[in-house]
Amino acid sequence: MRLLSLLLLTLGVATPALAQSKPDIVYWPASTLSGYSATLKGRQTTNKAMSASEILSDLGNHKFEILRRDGSGAGELHQNWTDVFIVQGGEATILYGGTIEEAKDTGNGEIRGPRHLGGKSQKVMAGDVLVMPPGVAHQTIVEPGKLFFVLIVKVERK
Repeated sequence: MRLLSLLLLTLGVATPALAQSKPDIVYWPASTLSGYSATLKGRQTTNKAMSASEILSDLGNHKFEILRRDGSGAGELHQNWTDVFIVQGGEATILYGGTIEEAKDTGNGEIRGPRHLGGKSQKVMAGDVLVMPPGVAHQTIVEPGKLFFVLIVKVERK
């Protein structure tokens, strides 16, 4: 009886571990990612917007989003997510720290406002990686006539 209990306990502990060990990979070739720039530009034109994005994959505690901006964004702060910017093309200046003007909670820990105030700045371009921790106010500034094309890995705060 004791051996049977031990065996059942072992199976109960091992089964979730086995279920989680099935490796599934996510792969986007560079050609696929670069092709999104034109696709997103088309959406911008259709929607008469300065930016467009698409969630490539939502894996629960982390997401992959591709974003193209042909103009500056508003101020924002994510209370529950770290954003890892992997710049694919173009350039921008990321303002960070400081505060968000007229900040409003838009739900799910997302704070938005017309612009970022105070703080520091970091210029980024193709090939650069920038990590924006949760709770840090930021804004993306794109100079007129330029574009900013970025893969963002969003990692949920624990």
